[in-house]
Amino acid sequence: MTLRVHVEQPDGPPFDRRLEGAEVIVGRGSAAGIVVLDRSVSRQHVRIAGRDGGWWLEDLGATNPTYLNDRTLEAPVRLKGGDTIKIGDTVLRVIDDAATRSGSHGQAVPEADDRQAARLRTLNDVHRALATAISLQDLLDLILERCFDVLRPEEGVILLAAADGNTGPRRAASRRVSGKDAEVFVSRRIIDEVMGKSKPALVLDAAMDDRFTGSESIIVSGVRSVLAAPLVDADGTLGLIMLSSRVSVRQFSEQDLDLLVSLASAAALRVRNVALAEQAAERKVYEKELSIAHDMQMAMLPRQMPDHAAIAVAASLEPARSVGGDLYDFALEGDRLWFIIADVAGKSVAAALYMAVAKTLFRATIGPDADVAGVAGRMNRELSRDNERMLFVTAVVGSLDIATGVVTLIDAGHNPTVLIDAAGKMTAPAPPKGVAFGVVEDFVYTPADVALEPGATLLLYTDGATDARSMGGEMFGEARLNDAIAGGAGLAPDALIKTITGAVARFVGGAPPEDDLTLLAIKWRKLTD
Repeated sequence: MTLRVHVEQPDGPPFDRRLEGAEVIVGRGSAAGIVVLDRSVSRQHVRIAGRDGGWWLEDLGATNPTYLNDRTLEAPVRLKGGDTIKIGDTVLRVIDDAATRSGSHGQAVPEADDRQAARLRTLNDVHRALATAISLQDLLDLILERCFDVLRPEEGVILLAAADGNTGPRRAASRRVSGKDAEVFVSRRIIDEVMGKSKPALVLDAAMDDRFTGSESIIVSGVRSVLAAPLVDADGTLGLIMLSSRVSVRQFSEQDLDLLVSLASAAALRVRNVALAEQAAERKVYEKELSIAHDMQMAMLPRQMPDHAAIAVAASLEPARSVGGDLYDFALEGDRLWFIIADVAGKSVAAALYMAVAKTLFRATIGPDADVAGVAGRMNRELSRDNERMLFVTAVVGSLDIATGVVTLIDAGHNPTVLIDAAGKMTAPAPPKGVAFGVVEDFVYTPADVALEPGATLLLYTDGATDARSMGGEMFGEARLNDAIAGGAGLAPDALIKTITGAVARFVGGAPPEDDLTLLAIKWRKLTD
């Protein structure tokens, strides 16, 4: 019995599907033979199986029941023309093609007219689908499904060009008579011809086609007849639709090619627009996640300054992007103030995660009995271990003896430290330069002691200050940084930092930041007994 079903779905346009093969699964899953856009339908809802010369309807244990002619389907039932199947909010009307091809006077409707009507319905369905809110994947699946309804290939695939333009096209949707998402044959020669020249291709018989002379792959695959049409819009070639079959089953014609070209032309603009919309939505989600990561990263920084009469501390971190790789931290441990400023290579999410690890290691290793070289060595060993991405951290780690004003520093490949005495004179304490953390696992760092005079300020910074660029591309540089420091030399640490960041901001103007900008200032005064 020759039957087809007319499908009316809530979230997409109606369409017709001829029942072919041993069975057809109906559901919303991509592997179903008839895919319906209906959230109330199970992924595999019902099976329509051919046996005993007819088609039988069977429920597959779906969550929502199946109704046949308004009655709950309890057992497999043989279908006939005029039956109505209801699954979820979708209705399938069974049509007997043999009956509908005869008019009221018993005259047969010409087969060519029937095919033309089906082609027009297919084009209409696709055009209506293009006007609905539909995802890119659902759109591609719908196009292939309509191609199978009318052109009846054995295999079909839609390829989309890579976004970067450098790699080959990707398989975006595929289908066989047995279901979707199956591996199908793809001809490299057809891809080159259709996408390279933006022209459709028709292969009547690959065995007799000069384009495939010497190509064993298409002959071995069994594929003989091929249709292919490019997806082209004003901005270029987006991809192609390729349908294939064996000559003994289906040999495509010029009329088939015309229909496929029409489908491809109708779909091309929508494919690009849907893809752009989905990319924009993905970017929005990504930006939201980055915003959350930024908030979490800022929350990891110290929220309160140390409460001690002998010291005043101020710090600032301005990431160049939502998340950054700079770090500062400090903590009072007994009569010592521990501090660190660091810069992870790069400004990616990976750099931000590495920064979080470095901060955690710093807090885990400092203590009343710890020494600066030992803290640096342990941090370096841990950061070097399993460092497959070869990230590294430049840093200055130090501790201030609050009673004596002696600062012990190590330099792990970082920017120079600046010492400002009470009179505003600037010098640069220079501990032996060590390698950045994460590079050489067993590196031994050599500390240096610096005696602070009462009223002296220690300033540490990252290269976001010196590497800042103006709108014209000129770098802020060390000379301008020293001028900014000198301009705020007599100020409290928080005012000094504001003076420096203000000078950088005025120089940069509206130019985007080159790197994270981090400053840490510590002022010491001697307490009298």
